[in-house]
Amino acid sequence: DLAQYEAELPVRLEELHALLSDGSWFDQLDVGEVWIVPKRLNGDSADDGVVRVGTTAKASPPVLDVQVRLSPSPAFAIAELLYLRHFGPVLDGLLSKNSIGYRLDLRTGELDATRRWTFEYWPRRYQEFRSAPLNHARAALRRASSSVMVVSADLASFYDSIDPSFLLSEAFLARLLERGLESRELFEGATRSLLAAFGRFRAKAESRLGVPVRTGVPIGSLTSRVVANLSLSTLDEHIEAQPDVLSYRRYVDDLVVVASAPESVTVDAALSQLLPLRESSDHGFVLDVEALQRAGCEFELQRRKIKVHHLAGEPGEDFVEAVLTDFDRLVSRSQAFLDTAALLDDGATHLIRARDGEGSPLRVLRDADRTRLERFALSTSLRTLERATVLLDAEEAQRVVRATLERVGRVLAAEDDWVESLDTALRLLRVAIGTKDWESARDLNNRFEEVFGTVDAVTACVGTLRYRGESIDRSRRGPWTWLRNYLHARRLESVASALPGSVTPDDVATWAPNGLTVRTASVGAVALRRRAQELAAADLRTYDREDDHSWPVQDFAERWMEGDLPELAERFESIRVFLGECARLKDDAWLMPAARLFLATRPPSYFDVARRLMYAAESEGGFSADVFDRLLAVVNALRGTRYYDSVGRVLDPHTLAIPWTVSDRWGRTVVASDQNPSLVLGNLVVPDEHWRLAAERTARFPRGRPVHTVQRLLGLMRVIARATHVAKPRRGSGQGGTPTLLVLPELTVPRRWFRAVATHVVRHGGFGAVMGLEYLHDPSGPFVLNQAFAVLPGPFGAVATWPWTKRWPADGEGEELAGLTPPLRFRPRATDPPRVVVETSWGRFSTLICSELIEARRVADLLGRAELVLCPAWNRDTASYDHLIQSVGFQLHAIVAVANNGHYSDCRAWAPLSVRWKRDLCRLIEREVDDIVQVPLPMRSLIEFHESAASAPPPKGAKPDWRPLPPNWPRRSRPRSVWSPSPVPVEWLTPDDPTDVDEEP
Repeated sequence: DLAQYEAELPVRLEELHALLSDGSWFDQLDVGEVWIVPKRLNGDSADDGVVRVGTTAKASPPVLDVQVRLSPSPAFAIAELLYLRHFGPVLDGLLSKNSIGYRLDLRTGELDATRRWTFEYWPRRYQEFRSAPLNHARAALRRASSSVMVVSADLASFYDSIDPSFLLSEAFLARLLERGLESRELFEGATRSLLAAFGRFRAKAESRLGVPVRTGVPIGSLTSRVVANLSLSTLDEHIEAQPDVLSYRRYVDDLVVVASAPESVTVDAALSQLLPLRESSDHGFVLDVEALQRAGCEFELQRRKIKVHHLAGEPGEDFVEAVLTDFDRLVSRSQAFLDTAALLDDGATHLIRARDGEGSPLRVLRDADRTRLERFALSTSLRTLERATVLLDAEEAQRVVRATLERVGRVLAAEDDWVESLDTALRLLRVAIGTKDWESARDLNNRFEEVFGTVDAVTACVGTLRYRGESIDRSRRGPWTWLRNYLHARRLESVASALPGSVTPDDVATWAPNGLTVRTASVGAVALRRRAQELAAADLRTYDREDDHSWPVQDFAERWMEGDLPELAERFESIRVFLGECARLKDDAWLMPAARLFLATRPPSYFDVARRLMYAAESEGGFSADVFDRLLAVVNALRGTRYYDSVGRVLDPHTLAIPWTVSDRWGRTVVASDQNPSLVLGNLVVPDEHWRLAAERTARFPRGRPVHTVQRLLGLMRVIARATHVAKPRRGSGQGGTPTLLVLPELTVPRRWFRAVATHVVRHGGFGAVMGLEYLHDPSGPFVLNQAFAVLPGPFGAVATWPWTKRWPADGEGEELAGLTPPLRFRPRATDPPRVVVETSWGRFSTLICSELIEARRVADLLGRAELVLCPAWNRDTASYDHLIQSVGFQLHAIVAVANNGHYSDCRAWAPLSVRWKRDLCRLIEREVDDIVQVPLPMRSLIEFHESAASAPPPKGAKPDWRPLPPNWPRRSRPRSVWSPSPVPVEWLTPDDPTDVDEEP
């Protein structure tokens, strides 16, 4: 529905404007589709003492707990956004700072009309929910001899238990007016309309379920998230007011309280001390909604999900530290480039553990948390498999996916609880279809058909449906039908979102010979392709356009919708700058009307924009003076962000100033102005055969046939993981991150992987990188480009990236290129502009690619311009480094660092120090092993020597740490830039929302 709505957006918006123009808000709008959704499968709870693996006990058919969810109609969702834009800020003002889930993104004091995110970035907030209370508990244990208790709980069927009528109560309205509500009449009218729409939702839900639905707000509605938070705002205030409370956090319906503990602690006593309770039972604790001014709500804490930890002394500290460490390990794993275990056929481990937490080594506050976090880890493994479909060769991806799916499939087939594994199975189906693993796709689809292919199949595997504890009459066919409809819709969406553009009717017949069953109809290959095209046009497929451009963009007028949006004219002009660069580079992934790109669900990232706008780094004119300003304007226009300071500045056409940022001990982004950097040289192994395959053209592979294997990917992952370890601050060390620069050898990173590697570096790596990419083939002739790319992150996801291009091939390189069929060569250059130099907060550096170290003109170009020269290399004659590095280092009076292909190895860094044995800063000879060597660079000492020696020679008899400057050293070099970004206001300390994060756990 959303894809179809967007295809007809101008007409649909005119219709919506007409419906809303009379101030009726939601009255004339269809709320959307109401689904019956499986929630939990409950088998016989009796424990007979037998542990069964691969078999099940004979039991009566299980009870399936269900809930109702809403897929809002596009018109209704738009009206919700208008409601939140108008009233969201004042409503959010009633919430405690300790309520941290689903908070509106109000960093500017309002919901920005052009920002893409209505709510705050959830991973950061969820991590705070997990970590902050335990940090407070640990601090309390350290500073006092008394004990603490940590209470964790959640509310049963939370959304279904809310009566939203409190929004119109006199007490609530009075508080809104105190907070600055401008018009009570306008708010009451809009909210009555919203509550009436919620009533229509409940009426639909009741007709679907066949049981009364008295309370509840729709799961899936944007406004429901805010209403749900507001329904517990008085509970937050009550808990915070208790004198013994040391810390409190609530994430939607989950809450954690840290309080001083009495000598004896019980669950009932702890909850009575902290919460306003009306009654308790074997099932849970009912909150006093009258005391909370939430009459009509039915809030109840689930006893089985309540846990109280009574902690004291060093054992208590150790337990808290263990829980924090395990969670940090999971977060770090989710932020890794890829999950190694998933590529080593171990993708089923977390699925097995996530079933009921059995065998999980995770230490948690509640057993429910263990299952949830294991599923979070499983999600990380699945995301790796999804990325593998993009990064690996087709056959290699099929092999990896098939190996994992076989093991996971056995787990899924052996377990009874298909509800718990539904999301996993659907993600695996997407992976199988994306890699054209039709055998796995057929196995998964057959499993789906057995469970929910028809209404009769569903009723055969489920005994009874139950909604909020009330059984639904089994003879009523309607609830079963709507449950089947939901499951069919999920499967159809998964298939269409992953279907490759090259799929044929025969391919579809391989895994779905009778088509895909949707309700009672059969959807064939043609209809599936049409649906996949619709999703692609609306940017609603599994991957974004750059990774998935097999489906062409629909034909729209160049100025589509711009006449209806004059207030966005300046933004569209900035977007056209980006589109112009894409067209110039013959890069069609994002070519579409500016308004369409503005509406893209997953627009180009900061990196995607930067690598196009900054590509012409070594053209005759070099960088234009305004390149960073244009980059900033384009990113803000495309992504709806408000970056107000550019990532760098152009000092001259061939010199950039980019302040180096790191995380300090408190996690804040700061400029690394007083630290020596760590240099990491990657000993990445790439055999000569890989070079030949990437360079050689054939009729089938006109741009070479690069090798994208698991083994090669694992080697790159190992190097990146170790560089990340160097750069990241250590937990509990009290220190911040270290400015770190990774150098990868010449021609070792496949271009298909460059975007994924660079994106990881920008978002999670915490370091900068210079990496040698495989040849870029010029389609206009027998030419290739040998390039090393810089990827230098700035704060909050900002990045600068551009290539250094090798001007002349090495003798051996030129001979081997000429010996290929057809022969290749470097394109002759009419001009020879200076090398690009980067001036950072810790020093200046540039790059010479391998044999450029022996090019006199190239070396002389850097005299007095750089203190560090990086050399990505593919050098078989490693002995030549012994004198070459010293020669270049003495001529430039600079540190020279070589990262050589690990097939030949010998990575090293050398500095022109006075004491000979100190000059070799580091060296690694480890052939055929993907590894790193890391060394802190004495940049501050070198810079101070340059600045003092350039102004006056050292006193007679002095023994400086460094060798003398060369006679032709430029004594009047340009002053070093001290530019750095403006201080960042506190309200802006939130990262740009990434587009490839997983769903919320």
